[in-house]
Amino acid sequence: MPRRRRWAGALVTTIAAALILGFIALAVHVHLSGSRLDTVDDPPRALALIVERTMDLDDALRRASRWERRFYELTVSDGRNELEEAITWYEEVADAVPGEPGVQVRLAVLYGETGRIDEVLEAVDRWRARGEDAWADAMAAAYLDAPLDDRLPRLRDTAARMVEPGWFRDRLLLRLADRAGDTRSRAALVRAAEERTAPLLRRVRALTAAELIVLGLGLGGLVFVLRGRPLRVDSALVPGPWRLREGLVVLIRGSGAGVLVLIGVYALGRWRGPNDPLLAALSMPLMYAPLLWLARRRLFAPAGVGLARGLGWLPAPGGRRALFWTTALLVGLGTATDLGLGLLSEATGMSSHWTEWFDEDLAWGRPLVAAASLLGTVLFAPVFEEIVFRGLLYATLRRRLTWPFAATLSAAIFALAHGYGAAGFGSVFASGLLWAIAYERTGSLLPNTAAHVLNNVAAALGVLLLLRA
Repeated sequence: MPRRRRWAGALVTTIAAALILGFIALAVHVHLSGSRLDTVDDPPRALALIVERTMDLDDALRRASRWERRFYELTVSDGRNELEEAITWYEEVADAVPGEPGVQVRLAVLYGETGRIDEVLEAVDRWRARGEDAWADAMAAAYLDAPLDDRLPRLRDTAARMVEPGWFRDRLLLRLADRAGDTRSRAALVRAAEERTAPLLRRVRALTAAELIVLGLGLGGLVFVLRGRPLRVDSALVPGPWRLREGLVVLIRGSGAGVLVLIGVYALGRWRGPNDPLLAALSMPLMYAPLLWLARRRLFAPAGVGLARGLGWLPAPGGRRALFWTTALLVGLGTATDLGLGLLSEATGMSSHWTEWFDEDLAWGRPLVAAASLLGTVLFAPVFEEIVFRGLLYATLRRRLTWPFAATLSAAIFALAHGYGAAGFGSVFASGLLWAIAYERTGSLLPNTAAHVLNNVAAALGVLLLLRA
């Protein structure tokens, strides 16, 4: 009987591993064979929103102090050339959605703003070949020094119809005003743009102030640590009292069951329709439920503790002060890491693709859809990811590895699971490394989870305040 049970257990683990490998293979295939734009339902609309707000914010920051502009470059734009990067992204969308008028107009404006006259000329010739002479005339007058004669009012009307109100339309109209020497129209356009961008400047200043406060608290946390204050928050089971093999079996079986849950959620989503807020809110807890059940039953119960005690969710007496300052240190280190990665990206020209951080549910989804997205982003993801990657994976690896190797390996797996490019991988890896070290030193998932929550709140606020508001 025990032998038959072992064979049955091995079969279940093998099937679970096959499900995981199949899921990974499918994800890799989709990633390699498809485009990053496939993750966004409406790439032209999404990119127009991002570039419009980015350029508006760049214009608004010209009215800010030099240090504000520099801080923004390192924390938001990574020191990149916004115009050149916008061109790269628009060329990608133009290839994916050929013939989209709004994309072609915006791309031509970007070419004109960067002085790439040959590309503007190609766009003008293409429009003339299609019989769109009015568009061709407006673009040629704005960027190719075509004669204005008495056509200025008609050219302005055409330019205003070519693209929706915002930065791109302003650029066209400003170019026409400059060509005509119309200082009154130019001044009116500049005033209107300043009124439009003033709220953006206030919001980015609020975000900057919050980040500076976080850095200050992080410095306080560093002083707390350097003064030798006790860091223990609780007594989590690190390393786990279970064998390495047992921990890996639980992770494999629980993850395989999670894949089955994802398949079921996908099928249910096809039936209920896209963007169902209830399904979006419940999908993540349902996906992780089998793994948590297995961990509680096979890893923590034999040690005589539940999940909460085993993961250090219950601060020990006197541990609340350590909890506060270690959380402050982690959040401050996260912000400092982002600044460092901004400098690195600036030096190497490496940046993340816009689809990696764009969330269309937050950008323009219905209130219930946006709320479900927020719930998953700022609550469920931090809680479950900390339990899995630190509380289970890291604690299991610590049975055989010293903490530096276990922290590095678990952080690498954590970063790979997010599926980002090089820049995104670096950011997530650094966070995973910090949180694993904190779990080792504090004996609790609470500082990690609080820092993870605050990190995701900051990212969500960036989308809400700069794109949705």
